[in-house]
Amino acid sequence: GAYLSVVESVSRLVATGFNHTKLYLTFQEYFEKLRDDPARWGKPAAALLGALMAQIDLGLAAVGGKDSMSGSFEQLDVPPTLVSFATGLASVSDIISPEFKGTGHRLIAIVPTYDEAGLVPEADSLTTAFELVYGLAQSGSVLAVTTPGYGGVAEALFKSCLGNSIGVELEPEFTTDALFAPAYGSFIVELKPGVSLDDVAGVTVAPLGATVSD
Repeated sequence: GAYLSVVESVSRLVATGFNHTKLYLTFQEYFEKLRDDPARWGKPAAALLGALMAQIDLGLAAVGGKDSMSGSFEQLDVPPTLVSFATGLASVSDIISPEFKGTGHRLIAIVPTYDEAGLVPEADSLTTAFELVYGLAQSGSVLAVTTPGYGGVAEALFKSCLGNSIGVELEPEFTTDALFAPAYGSFIVELKPGVSLDDVAGVTVAPLGATVSD
């Protein structure tokens, strides 16, 4: 969970047009009172290790954080939580917003390789996806980019449709199950008309559908 928190926070800024190699992180944690229970101590320890491995894999540093480790009252405990915030600097002219810009535009999915459970992206593949999205943004080839979070592709598409009242028609191969499956570190891209994208080693580049007026 902590590892994916870092992945999601960095992916959000990459989708907005940032270079992932120039980002920094800050964390906030919520855990129950630890007392003398080894299982309780294990939760922040596991979160620390997960966040650390994400930083090592992505080559990013956490430069700050807030400790909120007193989340218990009588018999009530907060859910064990690590929140990751990614931050960086970019030119306003490089910023990309997530809402779809028009109809009749191709949508593609850029998807890293995942572990056996299909949840955690492999580090090399993830950074390849970051570099690909950043390169597309810098070349002016994209109109909108978004990255799925907890709600999967379904939530990401829904939010991108709302801004300009634009719909999507998905490719038949894209199943209903895939709409709600975890997809941390992947990207949904609205391409400019006339832009094509070849296969890229290390990631999957697949047609997702097209924007429509309905």
